[in-house]
Amino acid sequence: MASLLDKIEFTQEEILDIISSKTEESINIDFKDARALSSENGKEISKDVSAFANSDGGMIFYGINEENHVASGLSFIDGDKYNKEWLENKITTNIQQRIENLLIIPVRFDNDITKTIYIVKIPKSGSSPHINADKKYYRRFNFKSVPMEEYEVRDSYLRVSESRVEFDRCTVRMKRLIDEIYISIEIHAINKGNNIAEKYRVVCTIYGNKNFICTTENKHIQTNTESYFSIATNDVIPIFPNESINILSFNLRFHNSLLVDFCKKNIIDLTIYNQGTIETIEENSILKDIEKLVEKNPRWFK
Repeated sequence: MASLLDKIEFTQEEILDIISSKTEESINIDFKDARALSSENGKEISKDVSAFANSDGGMIFYGINEENHVASGLSFIDGDKYNKEWLENKITTNIQQRIENLLIIPVRFDNDITKTIYIVKIPKSGSSPHINADKKYYRRFNFKSVPMEEYEVRDSYLRVSESRVEFDRCTVRMKRLIDEIYISIEIHAINKGNNIAEKYRVVCTIYGNKNFICTTENKHIQTNTESYFSIATNDVIPIFPNESINILSFNLRFHNSLLVDFCKKNIIDLTIYNQGTIETIEENSILKDIEKLVEKNPRWFK
């Protein structure tokens, strides 16, 4: 399903494969036959599109029949009567505010415009909730577009105004001084919210052998217990929306005979505390990046 949702182009054969493989509808996939475009005012079309944008995003396939929520056959749309511009106009004029990065993908069977399938690819909107022309807000629930409750609309507005600090990437460097190895680690965070992030904390926790010395030039908080060592941000640097900054920098110093064992026996987690949420990222790249540097310099560890 993930690969289908990632696509931005479709061929005739891929549409037929969706049917032959009996692809099921879901919270992210909807199949509509040609009659779904017969509503001249477009309110049903925009209702479904806005519901996807107010939820997790997804795709609507116009021109595919479904039976019991399973793709079952073709239901061609006359692209002369209902062209791409007509469909786009029905969506944009009936939904407020505009959904950014929405994509309409036409597929012409046998290069015949009267045998058209439209795929509307809708992103999860960062500016939800979007209101439909009938003055209602919709969301996806199972296989349907359903009206949002008042508290859901309110919560959606609050999320739009929030900041959201997430792990972006890390930079790992290694250098050797006589019989010691220095690992320099920089952790970058990004604000995926719509407001300036001013209340958050990033914590890097190392579980396993503590056969290293940690140093830092910044005023970070260090915690050393029997089972783990952690280092955390202290001074909070404001992060603007879509801005990525180096938020946590530190060095690990090893005797060169101990780093290989560290890579084998230790675990490094990242935890990000936002206002009201806690997210632990176990599958980050820090330890893997250290292992790659070790593999590139095997003579340093003999």
